[in-house]
Amino acid sequence: MFSASLDHGAEERSPTPVATRGRRRQRPLSSDNSVQQPKAKRQRLPLNEQTFVNSPEPRPETYEVKSARPSMTDLRQDGIEETPAPKQELSFRSKKARTGDRFSKGDGSTLLSTNTAFDVRKLPALPDRLKLDATSRQHGSADSLTGYALNLTHTHATVWPYAMPTQSPESFTFTLPYPSKHSTDPLPLGALVSPSASSSEPGLVVVMPTSGKVTYWESISSATTLDFMRQQRNGVEETIPGMFSGESAIQIANAESAAGFILAFSSGRMAYLSVRDAHGRPKISVLFLRTSLGPASSGFFGSIRHALSHTALQGDIAAVRAERSQKQGECTVVAATAKGRLHSWRVHRGGHHDLLTEMDARSAILEALQQVDQVNAKLPGDSLNVIDFCFVPKGLDQKWLDMSQLRDIPASEHYQHLLLLVSLSNKRTCRYSLVDVVLHNGTSSESPIEIGLVRPIHAFATTPDSHALSKPRLYLPRPTLIAFLIFDHAAVVASIARPPLSPDSQILEDNHILPASFEDVVDLRETPTLEIVGSGIEEPFTSGYGADEVRVSRIKTKNPAAVLLVRGAGTLRIAVTDIERFASEKPPKVTAKGKLEQAVFFGIKEDNPLVFDIQHGLRFTKEEYGAAALELSQEILTSAGPHLSALAVRVDTNIKERVRYLEKIMTHIKSLKVKLDRVTKWKLLWNAEKMHVASVVWRKHEELTSLRTVTSKKSIVAEMVEYIRNEERTEPNLAKGEVDELRHWFLRDIDRMEIFIAWAYEVIKHNVKANLDEASSTRLIYEASEIYNNALRDAFEFREQNLNLYGLNGERLEHGIIANDYAGLPPPWTCHPFIANNVMRLVELSTEWIKQHWTTEAESHNPLIQTIREVLPELTEVYLTVIQELSRSYLASDDPSRVSDAQKYEEIYKKARHDKVVLLAESENWEAAIKIAENHESLPALAEILTREIDALRDQLVSPDLSPEEVEMLDSKACAKEDQVRECFGKYGKDFAFPFYEYLFTKFGVDALLEYAGDKKFKTMYLRTKPELAKVSWINDIIGEEDIDHAADTLLDLGLAREQQVWNKKIELSLGKLARMAESSRPSSKASMSIQEASINGTTEDARVDAIDRELAIITIQNEFYNTQIRPVIQVALDESEELGLVQETFALKHPKKYKILSQIFEDAMRRLLQHEALDPLTLIDLLTLVTLPPETKELVPDQFFLAIQVAYNGLAGAERVQAERLIWRRCYLREDWTRLNNTSLKNDNDIMDVLGQTDLFQVYCTLYANQQSGTDKNEYRRLSPSEAAGVYTETLDRRFEKMEKGYREKVLEAMRWEDSILLKHIEKHRLNEWAKETRKFAEDAVDQQYDETTAAGAGAAALGSPTPAAASASASTRRLSRGAAALEAAAAAVATNGQQNGTL
Repeated sequence: MFSASLDHGAEERSPTPVATRGRRRQRPLSSDNSVQQPKAKRQRLPLNEQTFVNSPEPRPETYEVKSARPSMTDLRQDGIEETPAPKQELSFRSKKARTGDRFSKGDGSTLLSTNTAFDVRKLPALPDRLKLDATSRQHGSADSLTGYALNLTHTHATVWPYAMPTQSPESFTFTLPYPSKHSTDPLPLGALVSPSASSSEPGLVVVMPTSGKVTYWESISSATTLDFMRQQRNGVEETIPGMFSGESAIQIANAESAAGFILAFSSGRMAYLSVRDAHGRPKISVLFLRTSLGPASSGFFGSIRHALSHTALQGDIAAVRAERSQKQGECTVVAATAKGRLHSWRVHRGGHHDLLTEMDARSAILEALQQVDQVNAKLPGDSLNVIDFCFVPKGLDQKWLDMSQLRDIPASEHYQHLLLLVSLSNKRTCRYSLVDVVLHNGTSSESPIEIGLVRPIHAFATTPDSHALSKPRLYLPRPTLIAFLIFDHAAVVASIARPPLSPDSQILEDNHILPASFEDVVDLRETPTLEIVGSGIEEPFTSGYGADEVRVSRIKTKNPAAVLLVRGAGTLRIAVTDIERFASEKPPKVTAKGKLEQAVFFGIKEDNPLVFDIQHGLRFTKEEYGAAALELSQEILTSAGPHLSALAVRVDTNIKERVRYLEKIMTHIKSLKVKLDRVTKWKLLWNAEKMHVASVVWRKHEELTSLRTVTSKKSIVAEMVEYIRNEERTEPNLAKGEVDELRHWFLRDIDRMEIFIAWAYEVIKHNVKANLDEASSTRLIYEASEIYNNALRDAFEFREQNLNLYGLNGERLEHGIIANDYAGLPPPWTCHPFIANNVMRLVELSTEWIKQHWTTEAESHNPLIQTIREVLPELTEVYLTVIQELSRSYLASDDPSRVSDAQKYEEIYKKARHDKVVLLAESENWEAAIKIAENHESLPALAEILTREIDALRDQLVSPDLSPEEVEMLDSKACAKEDQVRECFGKYGKDFAFPFYEYLFTKFGVDALLEYAGDKKFKTMYLRTKPELAKVSWINDIIGEEDIDHAADTLLDLGLAREQQVWNKKIELSLGKLARMAESSRPSSKASMSIQEASINGTTEDARVDAIDRELAIITIQNEFYNTQIRPVIQVALDESEELGLVQETFALKHPKKYKILSQIFEDAMRRLLQHEALDPLTLIDLLTLVTLPPETKELVPDQFFLAIQVAYNGLAGAERVQAERLIWRRCYLREDWTRLNNTSLKNDNDIMDVLGQTDLFQVYCTLYANQQSGTDKNEYRRLSPSEAAGVYTETLDRRFEKMEKGYREKVLEAMRWEDSILLKHIEKHRLNEWAKETRKFAEDAVDQQYDETTAAGAGAAALGSPTPAAASASASTRRLSRGAAALEAAAAAVATNGQQNGTL
């Protein structure tokens, strides 16, 4: 660090030089050394080696005066190598300040850290020599009384005014006359000496520890003249007499009131050092004190072996301190050993001294520590170590005494009031404590020691470094409310003020537990360079004891402070901001937020020597850290904290700085290994997103402003700020000059970014309402699109890029939003409903604007319109992402209203990801639309866009004005898109194929669907999964797949289950039956099956054919009824609207008005029959049993009730068929007036027989018996008696009525009960059961008689039961098509052609 003088020989040692920046004007170069007047009052030259070039050769005792600037010579002396210093510079003398005000002005310091209790500042003043050497061993001290700091190395001593507001202060460097021989030797001891009567500057004394050489300079500026130095040569150097071999000085303490210093030695001995004689002239003298700490043999020259063994038992001397006495010229000196032994002397000027007391306080201190602190109670007692102590200041006002926890005792010469820094430790931790001790003189009290306050240190537990350049120090500045503990890499600020009274504090005090008080640590970075090598304190002047003898301090301060000399950094000052606050009702506290603020605002500075990520004992919960981080993050967004500027000359720079602060929050929390909860981490990330977006928006604002004309510089960003409602922003304070609303918003309201972003569309809406011209509207739309797109897109990208920083790397994102897990999270700001709504509106407005103002002709393009068109796809994707995030977030909410809204938003998203993407095709953003559709998995939109693009390309190809090259290009593009469609088939499968065919069929019809040759597999799958396209599917099965078997299944399934039109159903069932028969008759089909498979398939086939036959039988009955009964009636109708009325008039039964529901059932069935619907069995039964047939057409069909029974047997099964049969028979019985028939009075047998023969019951029995006798119908139809028919559908109805309204069902049940009541009446009162039996017997006899007569006449087969013409026709068709599959294919093709011509199949 320093450059020492060259050693020219042992005998010709150079005189002791004093390097200074020259406090005297330059002397002449003559031998008489007369004084020469300066040439310039403001300028002087530093002294150098040529100053006394004409002087006689100096003797060894003379000084060599050097410049304050070190030379460039590299020096190696006694193994100590110094770093070369820079070249010399001229120094200029400024006006000399008066002693009282030199340091009272602004200190020009740099703030390194601050909290609610104190500030840490770096003072600017530091000698250049110290700046250049930050690695050598050194130590020092700071003296606030003189205003100077001292730095000592092995070879040099440097003194400078540490509080000067200049970076290169006027400093004084002394080359030590007897430097250390080895770099491992103890560093020299030194101290500043109070100024003499003839000087305003302090002196300097330096003691070489091992050699005992003492050098004294009466004034640090006294060596500026050679004559003066020669005069002072005698008596300013001395050697300590009587030092033992191997003994060294270890400490020096200022005993100013006794006009000297106290030296402590490694042997345990202590000595008084005086640097002035009785007349105040420089003279060095040393006198050892009487003490038991040193060797006890033969005076001062006892055995060193005994000394070392003696001190080993008592411990090394930990500290020596001196206190001013009430009497002038004397002081009290106390020494403490590491083992806890205390010694006290009263020392007089000249070295005379009296031993006051010596005692072992170890047991008393240990007992107090273990009684008060549970942690200390668990640590081994033999580890007790006294580290340092200080005197408690006396003579304080009662105000301060009441505020302090220290003992309030009157000032007296009979005791010493001390504050000790002690520790107990084990291998893992070190527990420091402050102990208030009153040490009584030997004859003043029975108890030589009293223990008062025991104040454990919770915030710091690092074991002291035995190799540190300076020992730990304890300072207790006036007014004794704060203690400073200085270690090698840390300083502890601990309050010993009395805490505010409260019930809790009283309970703690009663239990010997100290209530928590302020305690904080200032840490240095862990680098090889940085280390605290010296310290001192600054304290406010307070009236009191000995005040008239206290010299006025040159450092003026209102609150106590500690000054740290930090190697590699400079001079640091830890200054309390308000000392009285520590004893107030609300004393300062160390909070998680305060520590976080320090780390964020000061830890971000790379040149800050302090570090903030060491927790020590000050630990907070993760909840406290989380709350602090969120609060601080909010303050950064709003520039609300004291560390944030309220004015930004460059907004972009201000935002970048705040972005760094937000990043520092997370890096610091991660360095502390604090595990924040998921919600807090997401909130912090969202705040950081807002700040990042603010930076993006500001840059975009400046870009948009630069594109505007001079007369219109207000971009949409500025207008958005103006339009935001007052309650949604912070109002500028015009009284404070806050007139720029835009910049004010970016300083104060970034936390409301979601409101700000949403207002972009609102600005357009308000301006359009104000009839803004088209060009200006276009520009606003363009700027709004840029803002929305850049802000939100960059927010999503920022989120993805910073997941790891915020500890969210385990989260899964899609398009920048959380994929699924929103549980417990508030809605993200990017999906605020205002943003979602207004982005959607802007997308729609932009689409419409492009539609109105954009064309494909390049020469007519407006650049802004073109940009809007280019930005529209990105804006659309942003909207889809926002609405998707909103729906996901709300869906995870505990609020039922939000969950309901989430379902609405989800539907909006599903619809928008198709509709909004497809709209991009209108502006020919084909590729972008395709990409968005794939990103958001909107495969229907993808299919439609590709299809529309291919269609558009094909349309362009038919233009007659195209060149061959253009034709080739368009055809190539169309082919490429078709290839892309095929790739999508392979990539997405049916999820793409089905929407593709859906759009193809809907847009271009059946022809395009059947003729599309790009795919076969998915087209067949699509058709087969679409029941409504079954008619197309079976054609594709035959023509495309050649799968006759599946075509048959399709037709049969359609005809049996879904077809509504009776004619279509008949054709489909017939063709399906024929196809099934044709497929089963193919030899290849039979050959591929085993015998067992053939048997199973045959059984299954028989069942399917039987089901088809039954359905065809029902259709035949419906057609026969329609053709024979209905068609003749409706032929006279003018139009279809009259048909139902005619039919109702002709065929409807008359029912009581109360039971008109039966008429409604009949009317509904008849309407469906007129519309040629295929009636279900139960409806057809209702129709047949409720109809009244005219006599002229009644004979054209078999009995209507017999037909109903056939329908029941062919279309129903199980209990449902039984119930239907009962209904049929009940209605058949009710067709006659059994009251009249039962009355046979005055009637002969023939008359009765004639009446029975005309009844419907007689006709049913005849038909059933004749059908049975003919053998053509294998069904065995039951004959139900009236009693068996009674009770049907009086409690429950058939399946048709299950889903109908309850009122309708009740009406039907009421009608059923009415029918049943009439039947029961006839059974009970008119012998209906007997009449039914007689009628059946009469009918069967009549049929037998008819058969006999026919047989006798040889007429042949009876006509009853013969096939109907329709059945015969179907049978003939079956015979024709059974020849093979070829005939079926021809029939299918013919049907398809006929369907296409008529628009239906």
